[in-house]
Amino acid sequence: MNVDAQETLADLRRVLQTAVPGGEPDDVALAAFWLLQAEQLGLPEFGIRMLARDLARLGGTPVARTPPGDDGAAIGSVDATGAPGVVALASAVRRASEAVATNGLAIIGIRGAGALGILGLAARSLAAEGAVALVAAQSPAAVAPWGAHAAAIGTNPLAVGVPRADGAPLVVDYATSALTLAAVREAAAAGGSLPDGSAIDADGAPTTDPAAVAALLPTGLVGSLTGLVVELLAGVAVGGRVTDSEAPSTRGAVVIAFDPARAGAVDAASAAAELDRDWRAAGGHLPARFDVLTADPADLPSTIDIPVDALDWLRERGEGAAGR
Repeated sequence: MNVDAQETLADLRRVLQTAVPGGEPDDVALAAFWLLQAEQLGLPEFGIRMLARDLARLGGTPVARTPPGDDGAAIGSVDATGAPGVVALASAVRRASEAVATNGLAIIGIRGAGALGILGLAARSLAAEGAVALVAAQSPAAVAPWGAHAAAIGTNPLAVGVPRADGAPLVVDYATSALTLAAVREAAAAGGSLPDGSAIDADGAPTTDPAAVAALLPTGLVGSLTGLVVELLAGVAVGGRVTDSEAPSTRGAVVIAFDPARAGAVDAASAAAELDRDWRAAGGHLPARFDVLTADPADLPSTIDIPVDALDWLRERGEGAAGR
């Protein structure tokens, strides 16, 4: 259903602010913007539906404030326990932006998070300010290593954003598994099947039945090793990987950003534009999904298509938030 973009954005802000009372308004606003952009991209499983699932995970108990962290420090962490994952990611991005402005670089770890959303939007936000950004996330085991028969790591997406002259930031965003869990949910809901070679069942045998999936498969050996690298960076290195078997499973993430000029780049934006031209001239496909998006909420299209179930949930939740 086509709905007014600014009204929907305001509803998302109210819902998130209620979930994180006393939270940093800029974090809430950025998280709401990303959720709406997920809908704009036609990825509803990473938009309002994802928020509904994450708030259900939290059990309706709001946290006192935005997850704590050290603002302005070149390296720091965000404890996302009890907060919507997308707000925790927005908090990390804001702190990374402040640290790049102050120190020229930032490494911000996130631990204890729920669903984070589309990492490319976070990388894009930093690249729009002139930084080079890498954002990676790990999650509970859902993907088997290359040649293995059981899950050991999450889908472990990775995103890189770089400023690009005369255009939107160049963003590369991909999962290291052949499918995402959202794709499995969508196939199950639609009564469809999965592509061959994308999943295995509990016996380690290939399956195309979403209901029989015990583990997803990586995108080859390179995808498997990239997933392992993400697990090390966003899980092991920043406390995202849970080692206590009694503790609830959560997600970890890392945001790395730096000023390319201070790292030696004469003109990173022009160099990225030249790489863009060379890549396309060679016949390569350059990711362009994010190019249609704006960096300013004021420049959103007048209307955005939202699934009816997600819209109903948001309006009901938004009315409750407005009454508090």
